[in-house]
Amino acid sequence: LRPRAGRPAPVAPQPEPAAPVPVPSGLPWGVALLATGLAVESWAVSGTSRDGAGPPLPGGAESGALGGVLGWLFTALGLALAGPGLTHLCGRVLQSAHPGAVRLLAGRGLQEEATRIGRPAGVVCAVASGTLVSATLYGPGAGSSAAGPLTALGGVLVAGCALATLLSAGVEARRSRAAANGALLRLGAPASALRYAAGLRALTLVVVFAPLTWAVANLAAVPLRP
Repeated sequence: LRPRAGRPAPVAPQPEPAAPVPVPSGLPWGVALLATGLAVESWAVSGTSRDGAGPPLPGGAESGALGGVLGWLFTALGLALAGPGLTHLCGRVLQSAHPGAVRLLAGRGLQEEATRIGRPAGVVCAVASGTLVSATLYGPGAGSSAAGPLTALGGVLVAGCALATLLSAGVEARRSRAAANGALLRLGAPASALRYAAGLRALTLVVVFAPLTWAVANLAAVPLRP
């Protein structure tokens, strides 16, 4: 008689690896639209200067004003499309070069919330750059007539809506990560590490989008300066 072969020991199921975070595909299109918008603004202002009308005023209807508005719309749309890609890239950079636990949490969070946070951040960047251009052209000592009260009120409303959208996106991102943060706390992760990761995410976005806002504002204001 042959001995009966024993049954194989049950194998514990292996956990599936985490799915990679999809990379937003709008960064090249956003950069292209941003460059197109700046080019259209420059072309519109150069045409206005040849007509002798000077920079377009907020309440006027000078020649070239329509081209300037169209260029600004292209610029704002380009920043909104490029925002998710830039946010995802920030998260990838944070996780590079032997990161610690805080950098890993911050980078992974930026990658997962790139679309939710990046698009409002791009819109805020566009609004802030437009505000800087307006302050450069129509501020004290600029030589141009100041914007009227209705124009100022419209700018305040647009800026307020953009900031409110960004804040609501941040609140939604925090709620979506509440379950993961709770699991980390139950596993023994210190609460300070989660706070540092959240602060690092916010600081990274400011470090990236603030210079971008300044650069776009300066590039848009160059053809408008007399």
